[in-house]
Amino acid sequence: MVPHPSRKSMLGRIPGKWKAIFVYLVLLVLSARFPTFSANERIAPGTPVGVPAFDFIGDKVVRTDRTIPIRAHLHGVDGQKEEAQVEVRPRFRKTVVVYLHRIPWDDQGSRLCVALAKHPEVSVIEAFLPGFHTSSGDVPSHSMESNAEVVAALVEHYGLKEYHVIGQGLGGVAALELAKAHPDRVRSLSLVSSPGAQEFEMMGNPLVNKLVYGFHGAFFWGVSRLTPNFGAADLLPWDRDYAKTVFDTDLTDSKEILKAWRKPLYLLHGADDWVTSIDAARYSAKLVPQAQLEVLPGGRDAAFDDVEATAAKLSGFVLKVEQAPPALAPLPTAKDPAVPTAQGARYWILMVIIVVCCLVAEDPTCLATGLLVGMGVIDFWSGVAACTVSIFIGDVALYSVGRFFGRQALHRIPLKWLIKPHQLEQWAGWFSTPRGMLVVVSSRFVPASRVPTFITAGILRLRPLRLGVLLFVAALVWTPVLMLIGLRWGPAIIEKLNEYHRLAGWIVVGMLVLLYLATHWILPALTWRGRRQLVMKVRGLLQPSLWPATLLYLPVRLGVLFFSLRHRSLTAFASANPAFGRIGGFVGDAKSLLLRPFQRDSRCCPTLALSQEDAIEERLKEATAFAVCHGYPLVFKPEVAEDGAGLRFVRGPEQLAARVRAAREDFLLQKFIPGLEFEVVWRRNPGQDDGRIMAIVQKQDVVVRGDGEQTLEELIWLDEVAVSRGELYLRCHSRELNEVIPAGRLVTLNLTGSYGHGARCIHRPDLTTPELVAAVSAFAKRFPGLHFGRFDLRAASEDELKAGRFVCTEVGGCCHVSSLMRDEALRFSRSYTAVWHQLKACLEAGRYNLKQNVRPVPLEELMASWSQARGRADEFAVSEE
Repeated sequence: MVPHPSRKSMLGRIPGKWKAIFVYLVLLVLSARFPTFSANERIAPGTPVGVPAFDFIGDKVVRTDRTIPIRAHLHGVDGQKEEAQVEVRPRFRKTVVVYLHRIPWDDQGSRLCVALAKHPEVSVIEAFLPGFHTSSGDVPSHSMESNAEVVAALVEHYGLKEYHVIGQGLGGVAALELAKAHPDRVRSLSLVSSPGAQEFEMMGNPLVNKLVYGFHGAFFWGVSRLTPNFGAADLLPWDRDYAKTVFDTDLTDSKEILKAWRKPLYLLHGADDWVTSIDAARYSAKLVPQAQLEVLPGGRDAAFDDVEATAAKLSGFVLKVEQAPPALAPLPTAKDPAVPTAQGARYWILMVIIVVCCLVAEDPTCLATGLLVGMGVIDFWSGVAACTVSIFIGDVALYSVGRFFGRQALHRIPLKWLIKPHQLEQWAGWFSTPRGMLVVVSSRFVPASRVPTFITAGILRLRPLRLGVLLFVAALVWTPVLMLIGLRWGPAIIEKLNEYHRLAGWIVVGMLVLLYLATHWILPALTWRGRRQLVMKVRGLLQPSLWPATLLYLPVRLGVLFFSLRHRSLTAFASANPAFGRIGGFVGDAKSLLLRPFQRDSRCCPTLALSQEDAIEERLKEATAFAVCHGYPLVFKPEVAEDGAGLRFVRGPEQLAARVRAAREDFLLQKFIPGLEFEVVWRRNPGQDDGRIMAIVQKQDVVVRGDGEQTLEELIWLDEVAVSRGELYLRCHSRELNEVIPAGRLVTLNLTGSYGHGARCIHRPDLTTPELVAAVSAFAKRFPGLHFGRFDLRAASEDELKAGRFVCTEVGGCCHVSSLMRDEALRFSRSYTAVWHQLKACLEAGRYNLKQNVRPVPLEELMASWSQARGRADEFAVSEE
């Protein structure tokens, strides 16, 4: 029975997901090409000031050849309104103040600048750092060292030699760097709600902060670059320029800059500032003896609650310095003051930060918390409590995901990347033992094993109360150990790393790489199973025949594209077999249509095609009649699939009924043909009545022998052939892995003769005989238009095949090249050469037929068929048969 024509027409459609991906990619390209919304600096009023761009390389600020546009509002300047102008040099008042905003920028600082400029002797340059407000963010570096030089160049553009600097928030870090780089120009410093020393920024350590800000920056980069927002993401206060700035900001030198500052310093801070604690300002005041500290009632925006009063305080300080410059203060000789222990809002903010970070990266956060304890920021048991609670919440959440979503959770991103169905069955065997709970708890002490283990425990519904108690105890044991490691050895390591703090980003990347190597390569090598898994990984990297199909066949697909362009037709190859199937037998063509011309030949396997257009009872009736005629087992396979995807054996009436009722697509039933399986690639020269075999590949079973002691899993890992594809065989036999195989019993590991189901591919040119060539050619010519084809043949023995006695189970047409690239014993260059010759034969036949006015196959139909065939995922277990 041939599937219904309307069903066939549906197979030619491009799947909706491909259309959605295409539209998404087009919008993404247009968004990158036309960032309409982020071009606000082009349409902002006034003309920006062109200043040199600076890069930060190593520990030095380097001036580049580029010029970047920077904008600034000028307040209290004669002849100017708001925006900086290039054409007319402004006339500044006696006292000039440079104001540096906090990050991200907001207009509260602008209101303060306006209030400052109300004083008749004060002019204010409200500079916007690169990437903020209307200043361009296209700069080599967003570090505060580079930003300080940009501000210095901006002020120099106006011809100013001396000025006062006010820095708000992280703008205070830029102010410190400006004072360090140009101490002769900066007459005084004022820091408003600024962190000052490194110990008061986030986790208090530059390396740990880089790790946190790295995740932070990756998120904003993804929002900006991976969404078609046409630049709208850059209009948000928190955008990628903000993320780059906080990532590049390093406060390591801030303490030394403060200690070396001998000119006036004014500190203005809110008493209840929840972002930067008042302790930061008090600590800065201890570092700079001549500093003047004023604490305002209120929180983060205390300075803006009464802008006029704040402006009066700041202008009063600046004018006092301007009128009577004090003598340079002596350098402090005492040791650095101790960092105060976090209290109040700062304490609870640190606790929240630890809890959140611990949910993302448990072990690094515990080590960093140990560093905080060593610095005296928090006490030991507070750190233990925060880490333990966070770890326990994360463990319970993972268990709950598995318990409430069940096995369906394994089919969703990202869990399907972490847990494979065969692993679930394997762990189920472990958890079912009397020590199953201990297996779960022990994963707490093995990095990279917790997520899959806890989710699996939830799927298998282990007792939650007992498991919860054990997990809490395990977290309570593990957390102090990690914190003590961070407390004992962390400061020495960090002190050494501080010498290279400018490379903190690369150090973080290196640590992540080392962590990956430790968890995926070093730790597995401690067990025999892990060492065999490493053998599989190494072979998978070094042996091309084991590479994923996407990588292995990439040159083949590029070759198809090359030859197609050479013949000036992207679908020339599909014309090699005109009227054969729907698209010349290309990937995704219907199997029943390709077998139909050969069904009158006794060498064609008996086949029944069943369509979804028919009622279930009618399909079941026809399938039962076919089974009565040909007996069990039967072969069940989808109408459209590649590399054995969806192929199953039906061994009885119950399985047949279940398969037919569960089918959601057109499928075939075939008589099972015992014997050896071969793959034969055949071609006929265009315009001639000849035929020859281009390649023969034998599909060989992979077999292990039981010894009465080893389980099936152990036999798979110990076998020198099976270990190369051990993960695949574990998937195939996931429900039998813990079974001890009796001595002498042979277990076939591959499900079918397809490479995707575990069979070996062996190049067999020695099987080519005149009898076989004649038999295959006679069989192929039953369809006169066939010029290139691949036949899956079954024969009782090699001699039977040589004699030309076989049964054909499947036919492929254009571009169905040989699987000899999967032969590990065949030299790679030789296999590729043979495949290229096959592609050339297919393309030559296609070009010949196009010259004979054969209708070309539409590209849309080819892509739709290919995507439908290659988009299948095959989850299987041998024990389900």
